[in-house]
Amino acid sequence: MWAAGYAAVYVAVITGQGNSPAWWYLALLAAGTGSVAVAATRRWPRPALIFGAACLALAALAGVLSVGMLLVPAVVAAAVAAAGTSPRPHTSEPAR
Repeated sequence: MWAAGYAAVYVAVITGQGNSPAWWYLALLAAGTGSVAVAATRRWPRPALIFGAACLALAALAGVLSVGMLLVPAVVAAAVAAAGTSPRPHTSEPAR
């Protein structure tokens, strides 16, 4: 996943600058990446994608002054997938 690779780049850049990575930022990335992974299982696709896109967008905004712009493709992909995901029909309803 793009966002997981971004987390590795973030840690490398921040560590290379002589600082330690922000735990809350990594937690935000993990929440976004994890919810997109849950959406891939099709258990709760739309809510998980919306939550993941929101987390990744917040992370991109928070990191915009360093490497946050690298997260934009993941945000766009999650948002497009959330917009295109339709709720599954109930099993009691006949398919049309």
